[in-house]
Amino acid sequence: MGFGMSHIETRLFHYFVAVAEERHFAQAALRLGIAPPTLTHQIKKLESQLGVRLLKRKGNTRVVVTEAGQRFLIGAREALRQFDEAAAIARQAGRGELGRLQLGFMLSVLGAGLLPSWIGAFQLAHPAIDITMRKLAPMAQISGIVRNELDAGFTRTPHKYPPGVRGFEIYRQRLVLALPSKHPLARYKNVSPALLAREAFVSFPPELDVGFFGFTEAIARIDNFIPRVVKRQDDFTAVLTYVTLGYGIAVVPELLMKTMNVPNVVCRGIAADPAPRTSIAFVYGSAPSPSAKLLIRHMQRHALRNHDGAAAPQPIGSARQKGSRDGSSRA
Repeated sequence: MGFGMSHIETRLFHYFVAVAEERHFAQAALRLGIAPPTLTHQIKKLESQLGVRLLKRKGNTRVVVTEAGQRFLIGAREALRQFDEAAAIARQAGRGELGRLQLGFMLSVLGAGLLPSWIGAFQLAHPAIDITMRKLAPMAQISGIVRNELDAGFTRTPHKYPPGVRGFEIYRQRLVLALPSKHPLARYKNVSPALLAREAFVSFPPELDVGFFGFTEAIARIDNFIPRVVKRQDDFTAVLTYVTLGYGIAVVPELLMKTMNVPNVVCRGIAADPAPRTSIAFVYGSAPSPSAKLLIRHMQRHALRNHDGAAAPQPIGSARQKGSRDGSSRA
C-alpha cells in the first residue's frame, strides 16, 4: 500500500532530490555528507513507502530517474520549498520579527509629534510586525499591560511601577501654563506659583492621575495651596478649549503647547527652581513576547540617563521644588 507525501520524512525528500540532480549516488552522498550505502538504503526505503520505482541504476554508481521519479521530483522540490518557508517563518516568529503588538499612547504624545521618531524606524526595520495603536489614559495603559491586553505603552512616568509592569523614561519636558491671551498673568514671561493660589484651573479627572503626579497638583505643591479646579476634561484638546473660552488656566507639557497652536491661548513658564517637569515613560510587561522584546531593545536606545548634564529633574510635586516668591520676570 502506497504512502501519501505527508507521511514521508523530510530528509528522504532531500536524499531523493540530491540523487536525482547529481544522477550519481557517490556524488549525492558526498553532497549530503552521508555514506553511499546509507543513501542507497534510504532511497530504497522511500521507494518501498511509495510502492514505485523512482531511480534505475546505470552502471555501478550512475542512475536514471524514471518517469514516476520525474513527477515525484517536482512534488519533492515543492514540498521542500514549503518546508523551508515554514521553517523561516517559524524562526522569524521566534526572533519576534513576525507577530503583532498592541501599544497604548497618550494624546499628548501624539500631539507632540513624538511617536513617528519612536515607532517609525521600528516599523521600517520590522515590517512583518503588525502594530495596533490605542489612545489610552496613563492608568488604562498600566491596567492593560497588567491584564495582558497591551504589550507596551507610552505614558506619563508613574512614581512606582506596579507588579508585572516595567519601564524607563524616554522623554522629559517642562510644565508650562496655558493662559487666555487676555489674562492678567499673560504679561509675565514666567509666572510665580505664589500668584496662582486664587486662580481657576482646568484640569484632568482625578482617576487619570491615580499612580501619577498630577500636573495642576504639582504646581500647587510648590507653593502649598489647594488648586481651585472649575473644569475637568480627559484630553488636552478639551482642556485647552476651556482655557480659550476663559474658564481658567491649565498646566500642560511645553512641547504640546508649541505644537498645538491654540487660538487665544498663550504659553508662559513657571518661575520655580528647578523648573517643574513631566516625563514620558515606555512601559511594558514583565514577560514580553518576542516581538515586544524587539521593541523594548529599540526603545532602550531612547532611554534617558538619570543625569543629563544639568540638574536631574525631581519627580513632579516633590518637596525639593520651591517656587520663586519674590515676583516673576516680565516679558
